[in-house]
Amino acid sequence: MKRRWMISGLVGLIVATMAVYAQVSRDFAGEFLNTAAGRALIQTYGALKSGYLHDVDDEKLIRGAINGMIGALEDPYTAYIEPRAAARETQDLSGSFEGIGAVLTPHNRSTGKGVEILTVYKDGPASQAGLQRGDVFLEVDGVDVTEYTTSEVADIVRGPKGTVVRLKMSRPGVDEPLEFEIVRDTIQIIDVSSTMLPDDVGYVSLSSFNNQRLHEQLVEHLQRLKDQGATSLILDLRDNSGGLLTQAILVADEFLSGGDIVFQRARGVTQRIASADPAAFDLPMVVLVNEQSASASEIVAGALQENGRAVVVGERTFGKGVAQSLLSLSDGGQLRYVSFEWLTPTRQSIAEQGITPDIYAEDTRFPRTIVAEGRGLKPGQTVEIVVDGEVIGTTTADEDGEFTVMALGPTRPVSEVQGQAVVDLESDSALRTAYQAVLEQRAIAASASAAD
Repeated sequence: MKRRWMISGLVGLIVATMAVYAQVSRDFAGEFLNTAAGRALIQTYGALKSGYLHDVDDEKLIRGAINGMIGALEDPYTAYIEPRAAARETQDLSGSFEGIGAVLTPHNRSTGKGVEILTVYKDGPASQAGLQRGDVFLEVDGVDVTEYTTSEVADIVRGPKGTVVRLKMSRPGVDEPLEFEIVRDTIQIIDVSSTMLPDDVGYVSLSSFNNQRLHEQLVEHLQRLKDQGATSLILDLRDNSGGLLTQAILVADEFLSGGDIVFQRARGVTQRIASADPAAFDLPMVVLVNEQSASASEIVAGALQENGRAVVVGERTFGKGVAQSLLSLSDGGQLRYVSFEWLTPTRQSIAEQGITPDIYAEDTRFPRTIVAEGRGLKPGQTVEIVVDGEVIGTTTADEDGEFTVMALGPTRPVSEVQGQAVVDLESDSALRTAYQAVLEQRAIAASASAAD
């Protein structure tokens, strides 16, 4: 563990706890009822409860009010997390869950409705039962889920270890639905994958920082790559939207032998949150980012870049430099609200600026989505998007003659073996650029060592 930043983390926890106690000591209910708008909200709730034509769902009304309050902030990073989703996210943070061992993805990616299997983990319950990539959910325990979202299906597919979940699935090329009975088990969440590239270049990808075991998993992969003879490293943070600050600090510290890692600014007060300890993974390295690298990914990339530890390759990152506090609510839900801003070691704001790569390389792995909208057709008429003679998207006009047609790129490949990276230097131009950059870094380091 890294003592220097752990101490400041403890101080932060104490301050946060004091802030919570201070908030509880205030009479927010009294303040609320002392405003005309607050009383109007209570009056509205009472009128709907007593006089609305139909029975009303109390929880739905109140959660609607909470979401309306948050929506008034016009802040994309402040949100109310409903109880089931909050429970799922809390479980995921632990690094494991109880379920069937399959990655889900939307079946209709234009609407987000319907769910199919993206990959099945080898030797897991789903694999042993015979589920395959591309299978589409029809029913879960007799419930029609054809219009459910991935999170909704995940909620009901998960369950206690040892219990049975019954699935009805459709499979491309098979006329009749297939039925499965799967015994749930504990599934480890692996957010680190690695492989060896040519010329002894190690490759490690971090898919998320929302895992309390991420750093532990990273150390295991780094040691494995060293044992295989890696002499340099590519750290891929593309499409990593962030997560736990503690894990971001541990990851950055793993590669730094000195220097600051991250600063925090809250209402004009700036303080150092973490600086590096001497022990570090010391091979030449490149960090690979894209427009979807955000939050904790940006903290890591910024720390390694500004301390001169790594060359950053790719696209300007997302620019999510704010952090949320998490408040557990009495209904089992959570309030996630913006309370801090993160700064790089040179005290540069990440918010809306992102991290500018040292070497620009466009991420061309997946074709960009093409969208066409229109009106004036007859209901039911077919619309196609044709590019160079190839039909890449199709839809039908609705009853008003309006249409939206989307051409989506292929779904990302995912290995059936957790922790095994799937990469292709030929088709991934940004990875090729990072690969050439790390070879150059390794040559520079070798020259400097020879000169010494």
